[in-house]
Amino acid sequence: MVQRPDYERHKRKLRRNRRGGRPEQPASRRSVLGQVYFLAQPLSGWRFPPSGFSFLSLRSLRSMFLFQSLRLLRRVCAIALPGLVGCLLAQGQSARTPVIMISIDGLNPHYVLRAEDHAAGIPFLRSFLTNGTYAQSVINVVPTITFPNHVTLITGTLPEQHGIFNNMLQDPNSNLIAAPMEYGNAIRVPTLWEAAQSAGLKTASVFWPVSLGARGIDYNIPPIHTQGTPADHYLLEAVSRPDGFLASVEKQIGVYSPEEDEDDFVTRAAIAVIRGQRPYLLTVHLGNLDDAQHHSGPDSQEAFAALEKIDGQVRQIADAERAVYPDADIVIVSDHGFFPVSHVINLNAEFVRHGLITLSKTGHIASWKVFSWTGGGSAAVILHNPDDRETAEKVRQILDGLEKDPASGIAQILSKQEAKAFGGTPETEFLIDCRPGFYVGRGLTTPLITDASQKGTHGYLPVHPELQSSFFIMGPRIARNRNLGVIDMRQIAPTIAKELEARMPSATMPVLPVDR
Repeated sequence: MVQRPDYERHKRKLRRNRRGGRPEQPASRRSVLGQVYFLAQPLSGWRFPPSGFSFLSLRSLRSMFLFQSLRLLRRVCAIALPGLVGCLLAQGQSARTPVIMISIDGLNPHYVLRAEDHAAGIPFLRSFLTNGTYAQSVINVVPTITFPNHVTLITGTLPEQHGIFNNMLQDPNSNLIAAPMEYGNAIRVPTLWEAAQSAGLKTASVFWPVSLGARGIDYNIPPIHTQGTPADHYLLEAVSRPDGFLASVEKQIGVYSPEEDEDDFVTRAAIAVIRGQRPYLLTVHLGNLDDAQHHSGPDSQEAFAALEKIDGQVRQIADAERAVYPDADIVIVSDHGFFPVSHVINLNAEFVRHGLITLSKTGHIASWKVFSWTGGGSAAVILHNPDDRETAEKVRQILDGLEKDPASGIAQILSKQEAKAFGGTPETEFLIDCRPGFYVGRGLTTPLITDASQKGTHGYLPVHPELQSSFFIMGPRIARNRNLGVIDMRQIAPTIAKELEARMPSATMPVLPVDR
C-alpha cells in the first residue's frame, strides 16, 4: 500500500532548502516529474502538490508510475481487446464469402436479358443486371443436357474429365431399362462441395442433379428417379444424408410427394436448410422451366408463367440466405437453353435397316456393331469394336447420305478427332448435331423420321446461342452492372471456390472478374 506523505515534514524540508540547504530541483526535472504527477493523479486515491515530488526518491516515483500504468493498461485492454480480436478475425476472413448457387434448369439468358420483350414479370432476376455481375451467355458442354452440365458447373471440368457423359447410362442392350446417371459418387474429379468441406466449411444441397451419394455434402437431399407413388418420400428419406435429416426437415415443411409441384418442395426445403443448418455453400436446383419448355416449347406462355413463379421462389430462398448471412453471394446458373422441335431422327432404326444392329424377337437389341447414344439434339455414334474400320467407313457413308438430305434433320457430322475437342465421351466415333426442329430418338423399328412427342428440347452442340446457359451473381462485394460477355461454363466453379477461399486445382480455367 502506498503511504500518504508527511506534509509537515515536507514543509520543514522546503524551508531548510530555501535557507541555503538542499537546492531545489532543476526546472527540467520538475517538468518530467510534473508529467508523472498528472498521469498518476486521475488514477490515485489521493492527491499531493507537484512541489511535493521533491521529497520522493526516483525509485519510488518509478514504482508508483509503473503500478498506476499497469492499472490503466488493464482497464484499456478489458475494454478494447475483445473488439480488437473481433476486428482481426473479421479482417482475416474478409475475403471468404458464403455462397448459395441456384440452378434454373433450361434458363437461356435471353429470358432475363430481354425480359421486356416478353413482358415477363421477373423483377428479382432482373435486379442482377443492375445490382450484380452477369454473363451475356455461357458456353456449356456436349451434350447440352442436364446431368453433364450440372457436373461441369460443380467441378469446372469437361465430361471427359468428370466422367458424366449423358443423362442416361450407355445401354445398347437395354439391360438397365433407361437407367439415369444420377450417382454423384461416379464423379471422377473433386467438386465444389469437397473443396468447401476441405476448407472447413459446412455444405448442403437440395435436388442438385448427380448428387446422390456425392462426396463433400454435409446435408444432402438429392433428386431421385421416383416411381410416382406416395411411397416415394420413403425412398427420398433413405438416400438423403445424414440419416434422419430429411425426416426432420419434413416435420417443418411437409412430406415430399410426387404429386406436389417439385419446385415448391425444393424452395421450402432450401429455406429450412438455410435456417436450420446454416451451410456456407448451398446448391439448389429448380426444374419447372425445363418441364414447361419441353411441354410447350421455348418462349411459350407456359414457360413465361413457370419463370415468373421461379422468380418469386428464388427471391424467397435469397431472402432466407441473406437473413442468415447478410454478406452472402447469390448465384444463378443454368445448364442449357432450348430449341423448338417437331420431328425425331431415329438413327438406330436406320442402322437396323443396314444390318448394323440385330434385334431379338421381342424387339430389343440382340447384337450391335454401331449404336447411336442420343443426347437429344445431338448423338454420339459409338462402335462396338473401336478398331472395326470397315464398319466405321460404312457408318460414315450412311451418315453422309443423310446429311445431304435436308429432310433428314442432320446439320453436321463431326469426326472422332473433331468430337474430341468438345470433351465428350471418348468412345465417340462420330458426333451428330441436328438441325433446329429435330432431335435424335431411340426408335429401333420406326421410320427414320417420326413426329416429336414434345415441343422443345436441347442437347445440341453449344455453338448455338439458343442452347447456351446463364450466369448471374450478386452480393455486397460483387461488382454492379458488370457484363462479362460470353464465358466458359468451366470458369464458374473456380470463381465460386475463390469466393469461398477454397482450393480447386482440377478446375484450371481463369476465375471470372466478379468482385468490385
